[in-house]
Amino acid sequence: MGFLQRISLIITSLIILHTIPSTTSTPITPDAPTMILIDSICVNTRNMYFCEQTIISKLDNPHADIKIISKIAAFNAVYITTAAGNLIRDEFIPKAENPLVKTQLVHCQATYRAVQKLLEGAYMAHLRGDYSDMRHYQSSVLGMLDSCKTDFDHMVRTNWWVRLTINISLLATRQLPAQ
Repeated sequence: MGFLQRISLIITSLIILHTIPSTTSTPITPDAPTMILIDSICVNTRNMYFCEQTIISKLDNPHADIKIISKIAAFNAVYITTAAGNLIRDEFIPKAENPLVKTQLVHCQATYRAVQKLLEGAYMAHLRGDYSDMRHYQSSVLGMLDSCKTDFDHMVRTNWWVRLTINISLLATRQLPAQ
């Protein structure tokens, strides 16, 4: 990936980060134990800064625990996937003029519908406290995202963002007991 592509990805990621609804209207500064927990999760992701900001921007109090962080990440994965699927359906496919791009987008739309169902299952498993089942759903999604192959910039960024939120959730739930 070239320098300009990385800069574009960073800028787009920041834009996406700020378009996802936050659970709070005022910024939260995590307390030391919460920040240590966030850092211990994020150090295992490809981009620690975006990982931290993704979690922190959604906290509703400074004293979050591992269950709250995994729930935030699981919910964000569902939210991003649902929004992306709707955008593909309502905006990108109708405006695609190139038949190859349109075909790729139709395939991505089908992929995102399947991914959304799995991520909803993962979120419901989290609510039940079945973290093993949750990890199974999320791990399945990581492989499925590879089938949404397109050079369409928005989809490349969206796939990256969904992967980040799933990885945050997977890393967080590994610290929770399996049932």
